[in-house]
Amino acid sequence: MTEGLTVIISFIVPLVEACGALAIMLEVIRTTFQYVIAFLGLRPVQLTALRMRLGQSVVIGLEFLVAADILKTALAPTWNDILLLAALIALRTILNYLLEHELKVLHSNAASPKDEQ
Repeated sequence: MTEGLTVIISFIVPLVEACGALAIMLEVIRTTFQYVIAFLGLRPVQLTALRMRLGQSVVIGLEFLVAADILKTALAPTWNDILLLAALIALRTILNYLLEHELKVLHSNAASPKDEQ
């Protein structure tokens, strides 16, 4: 039973990591493409919207990567692995929190009426 679970998890971990990387990379490509189009003056784009979508994708990608780290540690939980996992989760949680805070600020700035001059 344990060996079968280990084999299953060892196949799942790269898939979960790939999902996290894919979530981030697809949005990076899309954002870069839209920014270049706007930079060349072919079509206007709101930078706030680009930043919000990119930030949301990074948050989702980080969630996938944390899940993969948890699954990896479940395979061979030595104390060093557990400490490394705790440090990775702490860093990614802080990054995730800061990104979500930035997204809330961007969202509230986008939703609030512009100051008239």
